[in-house]
Amino acid sequence: MPEPVTLRPRGGMIIAAIALVIAAAALVFIAIDGGLLDLARWAWPVVLLGWGAWLLYLRPYVRVSEGFVEISNLVRTYRVPWGDIDSVDSRFALTIRTRGGRVIRAWAAPAPGARQALSTQRADVTHTPGDDDTRRPSDAEGTASGDAAGLVRRELERHRREGTAAVGQTALTWHPLLIAGTTALAAAAAVSLVLPHG
Repeated sequence: MPEPVTLRPRGGMIIAAIALVIAAAALVFIAIDGGLLDLARWAWPVVLLGWGAWLLYLRPYVRVSEGFVEISNLVRTYRVPWGDIDSVDSRFALTIRTRGGRVIRAWAAPAPGARQALSTQRADVTHTPGDDDTRRPSDAEGTASGDAAGLVRRELERHRREGTAAVGQTALTWHPLLIAGTTALAAAAAVSLVLPHG
């Protein structure tokens, strides 16, 4: 794999784009209708809406590279070397279990909803990596969990076959600036909503 592959759910990106457009339009409307003073008072909840959409739907990703799988969720990122992967599942989302027993689920690769799962045929999962007995609708190509799990399984199998699975421990990185920024923005939005506005 010469270049890393980064996956994000298409549906989530659409939801985030809509939320960001609504937030931007609301800010413009507030500024035009009420002026800068109203904008300063009411912008915080609107900005929190846009920030939440970005945090929930655009920030999470799964990155597959030559040396590891990187799973970035809301405020933390896991970097899992190929040699530390014990198993890969897609039941509720792309889920990697490490050799040490840690279970890591990817927000960016959720399993399909009930409607899509019920409409999935056996033929839809025939060519996906995995054992016949364990394949399920969440393994189907075209689903966020299925595409991510398939890519990870193929690369894991290749590394094991070639003996190139890098040995190492899974690294966890917290993102304190994201946590602090989100907390501060939520507090500002709450204060903005409870303060009397004349």
